[in-house]
Amino acid sequence: MPRKKISKKPARSSKGKPLRQDYKPGTDVSIVGLKEAIIEALFETDFDTFKGCIALLLDKCDYKEITKKTGLSRSTLYRMCEPDSNPTLENISKVLSFINHLDAKTAA
Repeated sequence: MPRKKISKKPARSSKGKPLRQDYKPGTDVSIVGLKEAIIEALFETDFDTFKGCIALLLDKCDYKEITKKTGLSRSTLYRMCEPDSNPTLENISKVLSFINHLDAKTAA
């Protein structure tokens, strides 16, 4: 016996709904706000937020400039953002000094 054809569910209407906008990380974040978020994350030992802020910094700034100023390799910077990473205090201080340098440059 042949199978009956079953109609599909009607498609939901998208009329009146706002269109989805792509999120571009780093475009609406200021250096001062990023610096404050990194410092607050370190004081509260929130390492996930810290790693997210470092990822935003890499998206916002040119990684060549960051590697030149900090002396850290590109792979070290991206490894700092991984969920299971454990960056050293030396690397963290180099990133913070870079942010302070950027903050002073944008304020001048």
